[in-house]
Amino acid sequence: MSYIIQVYLKNNSFSEDYALEKHEGQDSPENIRHEWEDEFKLKDASDVLEIVRDQPFILAGEMGENKPFHYEIQDVIQFIFHGEEGTTAIVFSEKCLDEYVIDHDRKRLTVYLNDDEVVENPVPGVYIVLSAFPKELRN
Repeated sequence: MSYIIQVYLKNNSFSEDYALEKHEGQDSPENIRHEWEDEFKLKDASDVLEIVRDQPFILAGEMGENKPFHYEIQDVIQFIFHGEEGTTAIVFSEKCLDEYVIDHDRKRLTVYLNDDEVVENPVPGVYIVLSAFPKELRN
């Protein structure tokens, strides 16, 4: 089984009125609806989905050779997908989450983020606002 994940960063400056008046409701170069979008597929995801809001996310990995890091990121929402090969977490800072839609029939999670703060995407499926992102990992 698989799940499609779509993530959109909304442009808070987008004007629906301008789009309707000038471009039949469509985006235009001077009035874009989304600043960027990501789409990817989780291939080993069943229909069992948990939403976790009260637990920190552990961002862990290695920087360079033998330099492990481990940071606890607070104030996140985690969408936990369970599959035969384990679990996969898709993570968003609460500060940037605008809305989300889960479509179990079409196996799709669509997430809209606001652009109130810069959003970092250190690894696929993890979206953290800059103020919560570890300073040691910034380029």
